[in-house]
Amino acid sequence: MHFWMADETQWDLFRTFEAIVRQGSLTSAAKSLGVSQSTVSRHLARLEHDAGSPLLLRGTPMRLTDRGAAVLAAVEPMIDAALTARAALENTPELRGQVTITTIGELVRWVLTRRFASFYRSYPQLRLRVLANPRQDSLSAGVADVALRMTRPAKGELVGRKLATEHFGVYAAADLPLHDEVPWLGLTGSIAQLAEQLHADRAFASRPPRLLVEDLESLGLVVQGGIGVAVLPRRFAGRLAGVVEVQPSQVGALDLGPIPPREIWLVVHRAKQRVPKIRAVMGWLDAVFAERGR
Repeated sequence: MHFWMADETQWDLFRTFEAIVRQGSLTSAAKSLGVSQSTVSRHLARLEHDAGSPLLLRGTPMRLTDRGAAVLAAVEPMIDAALTARAALENTPELRGQVTITTIGELVRWVLTRRFASFYRSYPQLRLRVLANPRQDSLSAGVADVALRMTRPAKGELVGRKLATEHFGVYAAADLPLHDEVPWLGLTGSIAQLAEQLHADRAFASRPPRLLVEDLESLGLVVQGGIGVAVLPRRFAGRLAGVVEVQPSQVGALDLGPIPPREIWLVVHRAKQRVPKIRAVMGWLDAVFAERGR
């Protein structure tokens, strides 16, 4: 059995296996690695052939076998070591090269786009690559260097610091007539389980939503259009002309108390946090959110 051969091909198999476990599906693993799904399937099949037994039980979600858990425990330090080695190669005092930031699209559009000019004035030799996605991967896989996330990092190899706190309210167009049966609007899809959406589900439990959309910016625009009320971040709602905050009692909603706030975290892999070009980007993001808070 050549299961532990340490050649480049075997490393690709290990990296693919770790991505499948982390992402929870072959399709998501393929996207995170930038390869085809057939490549991911082939890598897993070869690894399981070498192991002589299944490593994953197919299903939703996929589950590790005992052998798979043992392989994952051995592979994870290899992934961390590879990231540490890459960081060492990049650890140069000259602020050149590329840094990849991953975050959600709303933060790119509402916060970062207007500040990129200031970044390049300070760091003309650096290049930014910005990935707008809600997935909590990227850093562990080495796909991105820095993340802006709405949750505190839980994995031990990821470290983070809080940049800001988003607060929420119920909003309506200023000319929308308010009464106990005002239609409400909400979120669906991958962000349906956000705390503010669950709060809205409970507050408006007496009637179904009139419209559900899959991104926050669209939700704000349809509120601005006057077809209903919705829970929105206060900073975002303040950018919408003709939109005002209302009380739950004005729109027939239960008053459940304050809507849970959400924190924005700056997250980086422990192995990369001291790389000069990454520290420069982190410092710029600190300044961006400090300015935003004023």
